[in-house]
Amino acid sequence: MNETTNLSRTGITVRLDPDVRDRVQRIAAHEHRSVAAYLQMLIERDLRAREEAERVIYVFTAPELEGVPFGPVDREAGETDARYAARAEALRILFGGT
Repeated sequence: MNETTNLSRTGITVRLDPDVRDRVQRIAAHEHRSVAAYLQMLIERDLRAREEAERVIYVFTAPELEGVPFGPVDREAGETDARYAARAEALRILFGGT
């Protein structure tokens, strides 16, 4: 085996329609990449997007508020009606209130 062979990568065969292949070749050349590097970049980008979409977001609640249903938002001193309505709507969307 050749000493310059990279053993950490696995080769695969990809079958593409001729139109897709031509477009991929043009895009890869425009980005100064090989077709293989372009396809790997696309796959890695898709995997990152999937990981981000699957990420679990935890919302922590103060112990004294656990089980307390979502209620009206307290108005801040000097808050305008428009600002209060916008803040209340944002919290309703975030926390699923009605």
